[in-house]
Amino acid sequence: MNRRNGALAPVLLALLLAACAQVAPWTSGRPAHEGIERLIADDRYGDALAALRNIPPDAPDAAELRAKRLQVRAQAARYAARRLAAAGKAEQAGNWHQAEKILRDTLDHDPGAKDVRTTLHNLHARRVHRVREIEHRMLIARGEWLSREIPARKELKRITSFGLLDRLRLAELDYERRKVAEKLLAAGTDAMRTGELDDARQCLTLSQTLNDAPPVRTALERLARLRQEQQRLEEVAQQRNREQDLRRRKARLHDQVQEAIADGEWRKAQASLRKLMKLDPDNRELTSLKKALDEAVAVRIRQLLDKGNALYRQGRIREAKTAWEAVLALDPEQQQAQANVKRA
Repeated sequence: MNRRNGALAPVLLALLLAACAQVAPWTSGRPAHEGIERLIADDRYGDALAALRNIPPDAPDAAELRAKRLQVRAQAARYAARRLAAAGKAEQAGNWHQAEKILRDTLDHDPGAKDVRTTLHNLHARRVHRVREIEHRMLIARGEWLSREIPARKELKRITSFGLLDRLRLAELDYERRKVAEKLLAAGTDAMRTGELDDARQCLTLSQTLNDAPPVRTALERLARLRQEQQRLEEVAQQRNREQDLRRRKARLHDQVQEAIADGEWRKAQASLRKLMKLDPDNRELTSLKKALDEAVAVRIRQLLDKGNALYRQGRIREAKTAWEAVLALDPEQQQAQANVKRA
């Protein structure tokens, strides 16, 4: 036995020396360029970046190695983006396991890829959520089937002979009915806790159909209170939205009135003010503003009439008519302006 160990010793020593020769470039602080290129060729970006992590500042090729490290980081990012796209495509096709395999393989090549790690975590979360959705749908389907199957079998039992196997099957279904009702009660309770009241109603109603037990009735009463509270909150939110919308509309019309007044567009200002007063009829400030605006319009009409009359006396008929038409733009019912335009 000792002679065999003695014979194996040189072989083991040679293998150990060879391994050390391979490891030495990565532990000496001076990564070998050839080794890094091999790692990059194999998409082993994590190992390549690890080899380039500690570059001696006094190394003759330090600048070259730092440039290489920058390049490897960019290549690693490109590799991760490519693999992320492949994983996303696999997930969209429904190949969840393939998507996970791609992401895990990517992390094996580059453990520092944070985006890949985050995507893998999110993939797990989505898969768990999807599994729960499917299991929930299966539970609902099973409950609905039992709610139809058991009454049908009981009806069949009343109108025909039932053998031992038939009675055993009915007993099995009756046992399953109670178990499914319990699961539906638990699912409905969870749905209430998370605020999914429609889902809770479906589960609890079906649970009551299968087994009208006191815990189910209690849960349904609680659900009714929650739905009432939810409806109240929705109505409050809707009222708040209506009030906010009304405030925005009033503010917009108020700005339009002020802009029209500033631009001397009196007719437009009056029209916007009338709309604003319909939205806010009890606003005394608007009443005062209307009075001031009407007075300003009356002054402007008087100015235009006088201007038109003066131009008419000077024989500048066309200009006079333009002034009187401006009066009618402010007040289409202004009789003097109507008569003057007709005369011109």
